[in-house]
Amino acid sequence: MPRRYPPEFRRKVLNLLKAGRSVAELVRDLEVSDQTIYNWRRQDLIDTGQVPGVTSTDQAELVAARRRITELETELAAHRRAAELLKGVVPSKDRYAVIQRMAAEGLPVDVCCRVLDVSASGYYAWRYRPLSQRALRHAWLTEQIRAVHLASRGTYGSRRVRAEPRPCRGLSRGGDADAPCRHPRSAW
Repeated sequence: MPRRYPPEFRRKVLNLLKAGRSVAELVRDLEVSDQTIYNWRRQDLIDTGQVPGVTSTDQAELVAARRRITELETELAAHRRAAELLKGVVPSKDRYAVIQRMAAEGLPVDVCCRVLDVSASGYYAWRYRPLSQRALRHAWLTEQIRAVHLASRGTYGSRRVRAEPRPCRGLSRGGDADAPCRHPRSAW
């Protein structure tokens, strides 16, 4: 990476050039490459209006404008994708899944969180939090229901699936697989 010199140092080198010192002397005394000094001199001529070109202030504004355009394009892409995925009012917890999907598509997480009005720390806490006991039980019950439905070759509806004997499947009210059900519908 090229070495950066402060503006005051550049100004002093240019003043020494104007005072009559040669580029070779400045290279030897200041340990700056000759090409760097030539570039500074050319940019000084552009900045003073003696040679046509882009001035230093215009160049700085251009860089800042390009950076801001990139930020705004990223934010616009996040807005469009969020609107496409959400299509309505969604609780914060459900927005986290949308953020995860948008991040997988290459959008920055902080921009997605700002667009969806949730905190980035909340997103990361949600992402690394283990499933709750209720969510685990719900997933397990869903698999049991699918198994009963598949065992009936897809002929049982919700009433028959619900009426299927559960003690043999380990279902009971308190989640204890060994305890018998008091009522056929107690676990569901």
